[in-house]
Amino acid sequence: MKNEPRRAGGVFVGDVSAESGVAILLEALILAPAARVELIERAERDADELQARLQSAAYVVLPTLSYDPLPRSLVEAFANAVPVIASRMGSAADLIEPGRNGLLFEPGLARDLARQLAWAEAFPEKMRQMGECARADYLARFMSRWSYPTLFGERRRSARA
Repeated sequence: MKNEPRRAGGVFVGDVSAESGVAILLEALILAPAARVELIERAERDADELQARLQSAAYVVLPTLSYDPLPRSLVEAFANAVPVIASRMGSAADLIEPGRNGLLFEPGLARDLARQLAWAEAFPEKMRQMGECARADYLARFMSRWSYPTLFGERRRSARA
């Protein structure tokens, strides 16, 4: 994964609804014409096709306008060493460290998203490095050996109480 070539541009993976923030993304793309983002409806793609597209993306865009406790697209992006450009909402604001594993913008502000998209396009090597950090975060937060025993050990202790 580490040395695979990435195509320029990003992907938006999700449903095309008002809550998904796709309208903000489309407005931002008008303001940042050099940015290229492919819109992918999750329901219309099989898992292998989606995985291949994520692996070749330079970044994933999550412009959501609703609270999501743990966006699936964020976890998938991090697992594939892809940085995320997301609105500063929900767990995305907690999991993304701007400049380290992705970029954040103010929810609903297309101009702010456009700035982040333009920056991502202008600095592909920095985005690749952020992707490596995102992968490391995925391994540490979601795949570490202590997570399973810690999580399920706590649940067993709570169930006994």
